[in-house]
Amino acid sequence: MALLSVAPVSASATSFHQTAGRAYAVALFSKIPIPSGVTRLSAPMRPLHPVTGSPGYANVIDATRYYRVPTSIDVNGFAEKHFPKSDWQGTGSTFDGGYHTSASVYALNLCTDRHAAYCAVTYSAEALTKSQQELRIDIAVVWAPVPVVLLPTAGVVTLTGYDKISLMNSSSGPVKVELNANQVKKLHNAIVALRSSPGGMCMEDSTLFRISVAPSNGGKAFWSASADECPGQLIVKTHGRQVALNARSCPFEGLIGTFFPSHSASGTKVGLKVCESSG
Repeated sequence: MALLSVAPVSASATSFHQTAGRAYAVALFSKIPIPSGVTRLSAPMRPLHPVTGSPGYANVIDATRYYRVPTSIDVNGFAEKHFPKSDWQGTGSTFDGGYHTSASVYALNLCTDRHAAYCAVTYSAEALTKSQQELRIDIAVVWAPVPVVLLPTAGVVTLTGYDKISLMNSSSGPVKVELNANQVKKLHNAIVALRSSPGGMCMEDSTLFRISVAPSNGGKAFWSASADECPGQLIVKTHGRQVALNARSCPFEGLIGTFFPSHSASGTKVGLKVCESSG
């Protein structure tokens, strides 16, 4: 059975999702690390904008809080201490009437709800006096419908990886593996657990692997999926329809890597290792 959830979303449904997503983003403040000795502000003392932020995603819900903190606290150092480096999206600084630093981290592990297609935290700070600075914390969430995508378990399921992948050229050296019934079941369950992709734009890209399902060996595929390196989507196509899933899931990518024989599809395996250190 092949099923895609691709029904159009009404304006009322979109409004509901935005409301639910904002409530979820606000609730995440109780889960993120906040420096000790801070005083929460009811309003900012100085207009402060994060130097870094969500990388071009649409429908981002941004929950913001302000705090007064001692200048002895290194905001970037605090973020580095509490989040793995592999989760960092970037740091930055500006000087516009005051020195302003910022650190942004990809924090999908904080977002346990599958509606959260993207989750990030940004810490920004600017000195107010010699002893005090203003801290702005942003929690950004892309809240989306939970996708329903089922890999067919009847038919021939073929996974194709590559010996070489490149952001400049097409992937080459295809390695095809026909999955057995047990492997198909594991892959089916892994795809069911994936979230919607938040989107994103990349100047360069490469294909990591492909999945196809045909009624028999040599038959025409009636279900297919392709995973790319950037922005990390699994594009599923069946019966003229398609849906984008977030393929940057460590359990999913880890499973894909186990299907290839040792010393094969080395390019794909290297591309899949991006996820390993972030958990």
